Amino acid sequence: MKRDYTIEVAADNNFSVLNRIINVLNRRRVRIKQLVAHEDEHDFRKGGATMLLHTTPELIEKVKHQLEKLIEVESANFYEGSEVYLELSVKNNQKVA
Repeated sequence: MKRDYTIEVAADNNFSVLNRIINVLNRRRVRIKQLVAHEDEHDFRKGGATMLLHTTPELIEKVKHQLEKLIEVESANFYEGSEVYLELSVKNNQKVA
């Protein structure tokens, strides 16, 4: 059964890294409900993305492993539920509509 998951990705702030992340999700037909990308305020070469995804437990595991294989990605962590998405977005000083 499909559920909401929050995934947090820390990566280098390189050209097309966001595109590569989205391609991983598109190949697996994972629905993106919300996405917030940000640059690290202390180091402009680092950044990240927090995404609210709607998928199955098996597929979120596969997506996490695929994201970690990307050269630019340092880490990828996922959490069940949309409440974590709001907390992480506020932590990264983002406005969530």
